[in-house]
Amino acid sequence: MSIAQRLERLFAQTAGPHGRPVTLQEIIHRMEKRGISTMSLSYLQQLRTGQAENPRLQHLRALADAFDVPLSYFLDDDKDDSASTAEDELTPEERTIALRVHGLSNDALSSIRAIVELARKSEQLDDPPQAPHDK
Repeated sequence: MSIAQRLERLFAQTAGPHGRPVTLQEIIHRMEKRGISTMSLSYLQQLRTGQAENPRLQHLRALADAFDVPLSYFLDDDKDDSASTAEDELTPEERTIALRVHGLSNDALSSIRAIVELARKSEQLDDPPQAPHDK
């Protein structure tokens, strides 16, 4: 998947103010606000449209930070571009929750799992596939 395709996915999935998709200017503003490496609006547009195809690592780090995704989102080569992992499909809010469970005891994780399963059942969502260690 190209940088442009990855960026397009992030722009579509990332909410800006008022719940609408985030804009180029809002991403530039996030970079400036966080004091990370910035780039021009025109360069970000070129990356998004594929006109610029080989960004510097510092720009990828800045984009990853602005979109709240790991740097690996831009660096990992997909073996099959049509296949996406569950982690790639998480919203920023879902990713934040998933990362917050790190370090919790098995008892706490078991309680959280029960709550999640209850919520999924109440919203009539399909059961997620079992992880190999759960079987």
